Amino acid sequence: MQGHDTNGSGARDDAAGAVIDMQVIAGLRELGGEDEPGLLVEIVALYLVDAPRRLHEIDQALASGDLKALERAAHTLKSSSQNVGATGMAQLCKRMEELARRSEVSGVRVLQDEGSRHWREVERALRSLDA
Repeated sequence: MQGHDTNGSGARDDAAGAVIDMQVIAGLRELGGEDEPGLLVEIVALYLVDAPRRLHEIDQALASGDLKALERAAHTLKSSSQNVGATGMAQLCKRMEELARRSEVSGVRVLQDEGSRHWREVERALRSLDA
């Protein structure tokens, strides 16, 4: 839930709740449980390394006009964004993927700029989470 500390983990999670679906984060914490308390940290760390790579692939694919690579990178980033609760980022990627599939490059360029700005918010929010 946005802006609420429903999982008892602290105030820093409140700030992240505006950008990250905290129910997804709570689910990841629960999934790790007592046996794997670092699971959330590990998943978020992987995402924070992978997402900039996917954004770069989107940039490169747009620059080269490779719509298949663009569609694939947007799809991959959409899925990984959903996995960490970055639902706004996932929605942007879904729209990019659909536009690439329809060869609507100009629409993807607009979303690319929006995605870059949103990525900075997602990154900041994920880094602020209490593990």
